[in-house]
Amino acid sequence: MEEEEVQYDVVTCRHCDGAGCLYCGKKGTVEVRHPARLCPKCNGECCIYCGYTGWDKPRGKYE
Repeated sequence: MEEEEVQYDVVTCRHCDGAGCLYCGKKGTVEVRHPARLCPKCNGECCIYCGYTGWDKPRGKYE
């Protein structure tokens, strides 16, 4: 049984608008599962469910 490879999109961190912050690792961008969608819990306003990035399903540090 083969595992399907997960694809990620690179998007601008909504917490810092690309300036770089703690939540995006000071890069200004985050990787999120394709297709990129705003967080449904906060509508892109940043909350604990999106790791304060504003995006749905951000890639974890340890993946």
